[in-house]
Amino acid sequence: MAPSLRPVARLRPPGMLLRALLLLLLLGSGPGVWCFSELFFIKEPQDVTVTRKDPVVLDCQGHGEVPIKVTWLKNGAKVSENKRIQVLSNGSLYISEVEGKRGEQSDEGFYQCLAMNKYGAILSQKAHLTLSSVC
Repeated sequence: MAPSLRPVARLRPPGMLLRALLLLLLLGSGPGVWCFSELFFIKEPQDVTVTRKDPVVLDCQGHGEVPIKVTWLKNGAKVSENKRIQVLSNGSLYISEVEGKRGEQSDEGFYQCLAMNKYGAILSQKAHLTLSSVC
């Protein structure tokens, strides 16, 4: 008797991959490739220690079929750009003046970049931005 063959994957309605990706982000999944893609990192963010008010760049550079959209996460939540925090054209995150005081907003935390193109998405390793304790 021949073994029965089961399909490896089912076709999903459009938008299902995006919903699954967002669900994975909300559930705090780890770094890695979530689907087969022509997309990989040339540079990923690294741990860094900075002094308050100093600038910092967290590297992220994806390679693959363009366009590649890069989104940054801090402690699992999307980072919003403003006058002080910008995503550079190469995908890196630039913070012009690192903030961090007790009782106030702090830039300290774990950062990851999410790179996406039409083939899929990849999530970088976590990089810890730490504020030095210089008085």
